[in-house]
Amino acid sequence: MRRTLAVLFLSLGALTTVACGADSLTSTSTSTSSSGAGGPGGSPAGTSAPGTTVAVAKEVLGTEADPPGGEGSTLTLMRYTIAPGAKLAPHIHPGVQVAHIESGTLTYTIVSGIATITRSGGVAEPVTGPATISLEPGDSVAENVDMVHFGANETDEPVIILATLLTEDGQDLAVAVTTAPPG
Repeated sequence: MRRTLAVLFLSLGALTTVACGADSLTSTSTSTSSSGAGGPGGSPAGTSAPGTTVAVAKEVLGTEADPPGGEGSTLTLMRYTIAPGAKLAPHIHPGVQVAHIESGTLTYTIVSGIATITRSGGVAEPVTGPATISLEPGDSVAENVDMVHFGANETDEPVIILATLLTEDGQDLAVAVTTAPPG
């Protein structure tokens, strides 16, 4: 299945896959377009070790530097595919991300900060961390700068997320953070 996803994403443009080790988030990149790993979709540096599980495939669907009204920022449209059984490392987005669950069920943990969850029926609610909730198809989440969170796919099917990010020019879209264990 991973090979099929990689071939599909390579045929559409830049591909970044993120491998998840025991407690870390690492990435490897392949590109068929002019944007490299350091551009939009970048993530904490590292390499994928043999035997690791591919946690998330990240596909840049579109990007615009300095959009009208957002000078000094980059607007990015992403598709994330989170593999069954994958758990991402805690991270922040250096800007704002609005994400929509296209398919699958995401176990979503807010370590600190507040996210605005909009359920498929249109009801919006703030959720303050620490909290863990399930996000289903049609649900959306708005995440602001410095909100520490992570997702996990505890199902047997991939989770597909469409997301728009507005970040400061030159910044990675996600930055892994270290969190203290609860208790």
